[in-house]
Amino acid sequence: MFCAPFLASGAPQVLLDTDIGYDLDDALTVWAATRTVTELGILTTDETPTNERAHLTTEILHALGRTDVPVIAGRKLPGAQQRFLMAGQTSVNRPLCTDLIDYVSAVYEGSTQPVIWVCMGPASNLADVLIAHPEFAEQTDLVMMGGWLDHYRRPDRASHNPRMDPRAFGLVMRAIRRPRLVMSTHTNAAALAITPASPLYSWLTMPQAPADYALIAENATRWFAHRLQREPGAEPSSWMSDVVTLAAALDVGVVDFATENVRIEEDALMYRDPNGCELQVSTSVDLDGFLDWLSAVLPVTAMTA
Repeated sequence: MFCAPFLASGAPQVLLDTDIGYDLDDALTVWAATRTVTELGILTTDETPTNERAHLTTEILHALGRTDVPVIAGRKLPGAQQRFLMAGQTSVNRPLCTDLIDYVSAVYEGSTQPVIWVCMGPASNLADVLIAHPEFAEQTDLVMMGGWLDHYRRPDRASHNPRMDPRAFGLVMRAIRRPRLVMSTHTNAAALAITPASPLYSWLTMPQAPADYALIAENATRWFAHRLQREPGAEPSSWMSDVVTLAAALDVGVVDFATENVRIEEDALMYRDPNGCELQVSTSVDLDGFLDWLSAVLPVTAMTA
């Protein structure tokens, strides 16, 4: 299943593009990536004026022992401060890079193979890069979380990541050659939901849990509280959509894709159209295979406690 070359010398460069500090699955994806990817960089998006997401990412990486991973504070979007954010304590004293275009340019110019871009938030950062360097489109292997075609829990709107910056989403989907979309339709599955009753959450929050994972546990606790506040009486949860997207980007073999020609509207809603842009969209997720892979990636007790 998992392709070992991502941990080998000369492995492809992987860029995680994340709005970490919001839904729990971003932090879980960073955790999984630190255990599976050697050449890793993390770009934050939907940033706050003080780059709180980047500071949180730096703290999490420091706790996980991956101080080699660069963190770059990315695009700030309107309304970021009104959205839920589990900020860190900014206790790690490391310089923070905010020049995303320069950093990404150096990555692309230093790579002899396609750069794997895992988009787990709005497509704003990649849109900015492609506007500055359209030649990078041919060197980008994009796997993005989001979008739907046939059915979704909110059929009146696009899913979260595309609708956060519809113009960027449309630009990126048209510019990149055959981008892969892990669609919300296929990740909104009960088997992928982390809840307060899940073994993973129980393990993260037990009294003897390793301090390395304290920020991830806190993100989970605060996210569940936020969801309960919004939907009193409902069981709070977080789907591991972004972690599935990372697995797809690493060619683990748990997501099936098919080619579709798609028309993308101004609000990021998508419709089949023979004259639309050609995308690779997910058709199914092997849930058991994904959970087996994740159990092998994370500490053994975390998934079974």
